[in-house]
Amino acid sequence: MDFKCTGDNLEQIPEEVVRKTGISFPEGHSDKNYMATLARELRKHRGDVLVRVPFCVTVEAEAYGAHIKLGDALNGPRVESYRFASIEEMSNLQSLELSEGRISEVLDAVGILAEAGEKVALSVEGPFTILSSLIDPMNFYKGLRKDPQRIQGILAVVEEGIIRYSQEGIKRGASIISYGDPVGAIGIIGPKVYQEYSGPSSWRVIQGIRDGGGRVLIHLCGKTSTALEKIEMARAYPIETDETMTYGQGLLGQLDKATEPIVIGHRCIKGSLNTMVNPILWGIELIK
Repeated sequence: MDFKCTGDNLEQIPEEVVRKTGISFPEGHSDKNYMATLARELRKHRGDVLVRVPFCVTVEAEAYGAHIKLGDALNGPRVESYRFASIEEMSNLQSLELSEGRISEVLDAVGILAEAGEKVALSVEGPFTILSSLIDPMNFYKGLRKDPQRIQGILAVVEEGIIRYSQEGIKRGASIISYGDPVGAIGIIGPKVYQEYSGPSSWRVIQGIRDGGGRVLIHLCGKTSTALEKIEMARAYPIETDETMTYGQGLLGQLDKATEPIVIGHRCIKGSLNTMVNPILWGIELIK
């Protein structure tokens, strides 16, 4: 199946929520207590069953040294300048440090929310999305052609960091790891690069999170799951649910039955508050 991303503005924090919480920015993007409060109020505002943190796609990249402008409630964190000018420079990329900076605050926010009884979805970005904030994509794609071995080494560092970050989120109480790699989507980088680099990279990350164990649901962006199925690195299978449920309720219902990590895809987690017209979840089996 082809997945059509409809998109939404859920990364924008409504003025009503900002006013109700009294939280200022950019602190709302960088302080664990503010993040937890905002996430909870956003869930209530939407009528959702899930809280989602963080509110942007730049947390991991910032932890790897990307220069991020934090912005405000309407204009979230964005890349201000690239850390690396070349693939050669990027070869010195160090392992992800989880105990400092904004990424540490996000993990603390997960713990605060989980302890308060919330069902937390930790949003995690894939390798290509992270790297696109560290180096000009044109320089990165030149490296794919000229020095594929060096690129594989860089990807290995980023993949390890994503897996460790996800597993730490699970330890802190995240019920769902919401994974996507929008910059590495097959429609953006093309079938060849996806087949050789982006797809296998996402596969390794998902498998690595699964290998960590725990009772957690790994939710794949529909673009990721359908592309992996297209290149025969995954297989989707239907899971019947109650048609009166919202998508979020369906996910939590499946999680309640799970005894080990389960992978779900082919839909967008941002539709968690939508009633399921077709009462089917799509389980995803990774294929070696």
